[in-house]
Formats: sequence, C-alpha cells, structure tokens
Amino acid sequence: MKRHIVFAGILVFVFAALAPARAENDPRVGTWKLNLAKSKSSSGQMPASESRTYEAQGSMIMATTEGVDAKGKAMSNHYDATADGKDHPSGGPNSKATIAIKETGPGKYAGTVKTDGKVVVTNTAVISGGGKVFTFMNKGTDREGKPFTSTMVYEKQ
Repeated sequence: MKRHIVFAGILVFVFAALAPARAENDPRVGTWKLNLAKSKSSSGQMPASESRTYEAQGSMIMATTEGVDAKGKAMSNHYDATADGKDHPSGGPNSKATIAIKETGPGKYAGTVKTDGKVVVTNTAVISGGGKVFTFMNKGTDREGKPFTSTMVYEKQ
C-alpha cells in the first residue's frame, strides 16, 4: 500500500514538473499580428487590424483576439480550450459560440466554430517559418449567412 502512495506521489510531482515545459514548448504561445498584405478573403472583408495572444497552462490554451473590423469597430474574443476536439465556450459568458480544436500534427491544428450548435467556420492552421508564421485557412458563413473562404497569415511578435 505504501509503495502505491509513494509511486502516485512521484507521478503527481513528475506531471506537475512537466506542465510548465509543455506550456513553454507550445508553438502557439505568444502574440501574433495579422499581416494584411499576405492575407485574403473571398468576401473581400478583412479586419483593419488584428492580434492574437495565446497563453498556456498545462494543456489549456487561453486565446485572446483583439482588433478593429473593416468598418472601424473594435472587436475582441476570448476562449480557453484544449486541443481535444471537444466544444469549448468562446466569445464570453453570454455568447452561444463554441470552438473545438484538434492538434493534427506538430504545429498543425483543425478547428470548428459553432453558433447555437451549428457549424459556422472550419479551419486548418499551421505554424511554419521556424515558428514565426501562423496561417489559418478558413471556410464558413459570415454573419449575413454568405459563404466565404479566407487565408489569414499572422507573424509572431
């Protein structure tokens, strides 16, 4: 019985010690700024500016997006999620949006955004350029229900 308790205690210590290393090694962690010159949208609508900040705690990523939309209106969004493929709340306490993220390979992700349980955007995202470029390829419907595709290229700050 004592062996099991000691072994369990060692495992807890090892996992606790590894948690910060996982956070430090996650390639998403940091601040990313949208490069409008390298980005495009089939609808022609792109934000005037946008930055994304990712922080990690263990396997959880806290993501905050801030910027200005094409009409000059401030915008922001926040979510906390793991790359487990499950829906997580997105957009604040009164939002009906969720996001599901799945890691598909080193520095590669697939995401699904839903509103009221309906898929509105799917994307794939890849970190490249030695960890300095984060590219999102999006497909979905905009707020008016019109289909769109976009490629958004972010550079690490």
